[in-house]
Amino acid sequence: MANVDTLDLWKKWMGAVQAQAFPNGLTDQQQFSAGSTTLNVDLGNGDPGITNYYVYGIGDVIPAASPAYSSAGGLLAAYATFLDWVDLGAMVNPNLESQVNQATAALNTAQTNFNNVQVAAYNAYGAYKNVNPNPPPFQAWVQQNYPSYLNANNALIGASGAYDEIMIKAYGPGYSVVQQARAKVGINGAQNMATQNPYNMPVKMGSVAPAGSQPVVIGGTNPVPANNLFSAFAPSYSLQAFSAKYAEWQQASVAGKNNAGASISISSSSGSYDFDESGWSTSVDASLFGDFFSFFGGGSASGQKTSINTSSSDFSLAVDFTGFGTFPIGPGLWWDNGGLVATYHNRLKPGAPDFFGDNGALARVPTQIIAGFQPTVKLKMTASDYSNVKNSWQAQATASIGIGPFRIGSATVSTSGTKQDIKWDDASATVTIGPVSSTLPILLGVVSQKLGG
Repeated sequence: MANVDTLDLWKKWMGAVQAQAFPNGLTDQQQFSAGSTTLNVDLGNGDPGITNYYVYGIGDVIPAASPAYSSAGGLLAAYATFLDWVDLGAMVNPNLESQVNQATAALNTAQTNFNNVQVAAYNAYGAYKNVNPNPPPFQAWVQQNYPSYLNANNALIGASGAYDEIMIKAYGPGYSVVQQARAKVGINGAQNMATQNPYNMPVKMGSVAPAGSQPVVIGGTNPVPANNLFSAFAPSYSLQAFSAKYAEWQQASVAGKNNAGASISISSSSGSYDFDESGWSTSVDASLFGDFFSFFGGGSASGQKTSINTSSSDFSLAVDFTGFGTFPIGPGLWWDNGGLVATYHNRLKPGAPDFFGDNGALARVPTQIIAGFQPTVKLKMTASDYSNVKNSWQAQATASIGIGPFRIGSATVSTSGTKQDIKWDDASATVTIGPVSSTLPILLGVVSQKLGG
């Protein structure tokens, strides 16, 4: 059997997904990053706090400089750092330079200390919730049980106020625009985890045991799911039009319309595709893509590459989605539509980081996501490849396989499908998996807009 040309397959898959999602192509300032692993995103959860947490988890990610989607950092953190590097020109009062340096150092120290205390306080609150099923809200709990949080918060507010005061004296009214932007992203703005304001949104963090994941004995007592979810606030992001579309996907699922969303296929005869068609340089690092076909034995965290002759005319891969769509995503009011980035991207202090290079902290911002729902995967192979895959799959009870971005048959992640979802057709040398009956959509990719141009 021939070795799989992994990169060629990923290019074909990216091209097919992009053609389905964006039939008119992308603009010169857009970049498409494809999911290289199964990324289940609970965007349809009935609890808006959980949904918001997933929206935040996608929107706040600066995608890495790669056609394979992964995180290179957080948008709000990078933007806050950018604001600190804005060059406001010469000081109105140069004699205040030393005081500005001292205030800046004090603010950095207070911010770092508060960040550390805040994480520790929320961890302690989560532990408290595990043994107290009806806990008070975090803000009430922390005042009585974690005084260092309040002390660190007050110290940060004081340091921030002192910094703003000296900056206004040093730079005059011109500083006010940047100061207002900093306030929006600061601890009393988007980063406020304890109190809601126009720049953050309610979320629920932590995890909850999925239904059916714990053993239940007939006649016994149903176990209480392990639940360390707690309410907080995160920087605001919006995901448009998803809720209505998700309801349509559920209706299609109930009606058995398993290809109602889209059908995406590749084969040995699929046209060539280069990464520059998705906004990347042809020489971009694509090492984040894993093997396109892989086999995971029982208890194994890393897969073994599976050899399939993908150049054969017998090879094809088709994925039908019960639901498929693209949805705008973007930051909330704290972002000011990127106006300050557009104004100051080339007006930064000497020594500033390269925010807008290919690997810059603000190189790109996510603007759209591509999501699929309940995929059905059909893989056709040569007879010998089919026999090898079938034998490997059936040899171990807990094995799973990876096909492109889909992990099928995971023993620990039921949303990836199970071995019961697989159907073998020896006559046509075709394996069909699914439809995977999960309520969780799959993040197939993200489109980003380049910044700083």
